Amino acid sequence: MNVVLCDGGLANRLNALVFALILKRRFGQAWRISWPVNNWCGAPLDSLFQPPLPHDGLGLGHYRQHDDRLMLMQENQLAFPPERLQLHAGLRSFEAWQPLCDRPGGIVYFHNLIPDWVPAHEVHEALRSLQLNAEVERRAREFCEREHIDTAPGARAVGVHIRKTDFGASVNDDQLFEQVRISARRHFVCSDDAEVNQRFGALHHCAVFAKTAFPEKRVKDAAWLHWNADDEGRQFPFNIERGATSVVEGLIDLLILSRTETLSTSGSTFLAMARLLQAAGVFQQPLDPAPPADPAIALAVASAAATPPDAIPSPPNTAPTAASTMTPRPVTHAELFSLLNLIRPWQIASDVKVRLGSDGDGGYVMPSSSQRSNAVLSIGIGDEVSFDNQLAALGARVLQFDHTIPASPSSHPRITFHKLGWGERDQGPFLSLRTMMQMMDWDEAVHPILKFDTEGAEWDCLGGAATEDLARFEVLAGEFHDFQNLVNRDYFDKAYAVFSKLALTHHVVHMHANNAGGMVMLGGIPFPRLLELTYLRKDAALFSGHSAEPIPGPLDRPNVKQLPEIYLRAF
Repeated sequence: MNVVLCDGGLANRLNALVFALILKRRFGQAWRISWPVNNWCGAPLDSLFQPPLPHDGLGLGHYRQHDDRLMLMQENQLAFPPERLQLHAGLRSFEAWQPLCDRPGGIVYFHNLIPDWVPAHEVHEALRSLQLNAEVERRAREFCEREHIDTAPGARAVGVHIRKTDFGASVNDDQLFEQVRISARRHFVCSDDAEVNQRFGALHHCAVFAKTAFPEKRVKDAAWLHWNADDEGRQFPFNIERGATSVVEGLIDLLILSRTETLSTSGSTFLAMARLLQAAGVFQQPLDPAPPADPAIALAVASAAATPPDAIPSPPNTAPTAASTMTPRPVTHAELFSLLNLIRPWQIASDVKVRLGSDGDGGYVMPSSSQRSNAVLSIGIGDEVSFDNQLAALGARVLQFDHTIPASPSSHPRITFHKLGWGERDQGPFLSLRTMMQMMDWDEAVHPILKFDTEGAEWDCLGGAATEDLARFEVLAGEFHDFQNLVNRDYFDKAYAVFSKLALTHHVVHMHANNAGGMVMLGGIPFPRLLELTYLRKDAALFSGHSAEPIPGPLDRPNVKQLPEIYLRAF
């Protein structure tokens, strides 16, 4: 029998459980849950969920001392001998996992993240298979109804995540409080700190779930982020003692937060799990907005659709059928709208935007912080280097890659050119993103930027890039090609997977259609063939919700001056 060890905080445990359920569904082995009650989570499994598998309360110490199964872990905690340990960072496909799951002696899987290569629809299916503890669900649902958390399509409350046990004092409470205070929107604040709850709960338009217990500090006089030993003797920089009641009420907070339009206040797994629950449709009030009747404003659904872009929805109706194994399923309107939701632009609250590069093709609209970047990876050069030249003049070191030209058109001393292209892997004249990144000085990197214009290769290259590599760039700016191919099932699924991956770590903050490609009609929905997007990492700024800025905006310029701009939004 295989075991999934669900340890750490609540969201970490759910991540491990979800991936184990996916493995079980795919390969069919018998699985058991180990859910230890400890300082990270003092609540037993059945006080939170109806257990989906047989379960016990065994912890990592038991598997170190009394069990000889192979451990699959992110890092070697408690000094497991090499013959009993496999680090799973290199296991990047289900094909790599199957022989491990089939081991006669079984495995123990322990991790706090869902692997980034797992298809979104499988994650959603696993989450939907979980059943909440009835009392937890009742309390959360009553609160949502009483406080009008999401009373109508497009009217979700704004969710603000300020859990001190997740990130200590690294989030500016005063700044968030002022942002909430002056807003006209309904807000929900999710916190495990009595002082934060009291302060925000005093605002008439801010709802807070009343707690009867709060987490405590193991070392009373130290900060929440303070090195100490946990119940297993492992050293961690989290000074946390979460009792049973505080964890149960934390789950209620998580469920309520999943019904909101969440602000990006941290990179915590708790906040990410709230977004996943929303994307999967777990504990969500039914919202069924109708597509606009006028195709001329169909693209504007990106600013009014019910599903927030911060969530990562899976394309509807993705479950395979017997017929779909022979004939590709057609791409539906609902799936196209779902893709649009992934690239809805967000408004930056803590920065402004500037234009870098030419007043035509080759210029990009960026956060102003990009002007202070000292590390730029520029892929796809051609004869247009105005963007690279301007950043180099501002002090950035620019690494250029393009296998289609003999040399860079730029002679700037801070620009280094490589006659190599971008590929999924290192092969021939192509390098993977990770290999290119190894040429950058990450120790000194400030506001790092990835810029790309690769004539369609971006889909495969971004699809093959690791999420943790993409997340190292504060800004991603590039051109996405050939949207006319979205009617093709394989192409749509590839594009959807790319946008889902980017949405895990970054928000779209600027959108512009390249007018050189014109528009195409996809089942009555107008799409540009070429789309320029600027992404900003979620932890690099504060965001005030979705942007109401027209597209094109005041900083945009037509790529081809002789052609009119393409307007993507009714306003």
